[in-house]
Amino acid sequence: MQYTNCISLNTAINELDLFDNIEFKYLKKLLNPSVDYDDYVFEVDIEENPDDEEPISQYCITVVKFDLENPNYNPKDSWCRENKYIRFTKRYEYNCSSIMALNFMNLVIEDSEDEDEDDDSD
Repeated sequence: MQYTNCISLNTAINELDLFDNIEFKYLKKLLNPSVDYDDYVFEVDIEENPDDEEPISQYCITVVKFDLENPNYNPKDSWCRENKYIRFTKRYEYNCSSIMALNFMNLVIEDSEDEDEDDDSD
């Protein structure tokens, strides 16, 4: 299953709780009044059970990775050893029939090869 690699800020906050337990200093550029949460889109990597773990019966494992701008990064400082972006990882373990499963199903990309095969058979 392939997931989209871009989600809205609204989806990240309200449906995936993506920013829970992340310090505000990393989020302050995103969470300001000038940002439209529905229009602002950022890149994520969504993987289903990337470590091939054996989940508990009826449970799914999904990992979301994303980058946020590092507030300590200073491009004017030639000695700056900080990276411009910091990678965050959030791991979800959820029941396959839960609302979280539905949220992730809404992020699945339809396979275009299946559509091409359907068009060829007409």
